[in-house]
Amino acid sequence: MRFLRPPARQVWAPAALVHEWLVPRALARATRDPVARKHRRVTAFQRRVLNPLTRALPFQTLLETTGRTSGLPRRTPIGGRRTGDEFWFVSEHGDRSQYVRNIRAQPRVRVRIAGRWHTGTAELLRQDDSRARLDKLPKMNSAAVRAVGTDLLTVRVDLDR
Repeated sequence: MRFLRPPARQVWAPAALVHEWLVPRALARATRDPVARKHRRVTAFQRRVLNPLTRALPFQTLLETTGRTSGLPRRTPIGGRRTGDEFWFVSEHGDRSQYVRNIRAQPRVRVRIAGRWHTGTAELLRQDDSRARLDKLPKMNSAAVRAVGTDLLTVRVDLDR
């Protein structure tokens, strides 16, 4: 691309350096795996906007895992349903979810249900039909999980008595 007028050349000269570096990388990233792209966008929005807001709500269901590297408690808003001494939910990103990775490293978790904390042991159920499981869970959350999910995975938490 050439600019014949001097003002355009003066403006474009420094911008071209950034442009030539940034555009090929942006195009390469845009053409990558669409599932990975969707996962990046959804998790960025959840991590920066949605989760901080919903964690503050007193009756939002939360899952507290232990960070696999830091050892610190990590709280994630989730949606699910308690059935007896079990709590069921579906991870929308499966093994890509940070809390699923934390569960694999340390399955002891806490779940805040209706404002009250419960301890338990989480189990990842790969053989379970996650889409059918969503039919048994709260409708609004299930719709959101279906809409933004990339790799559904059922999780059951066996609550302590």
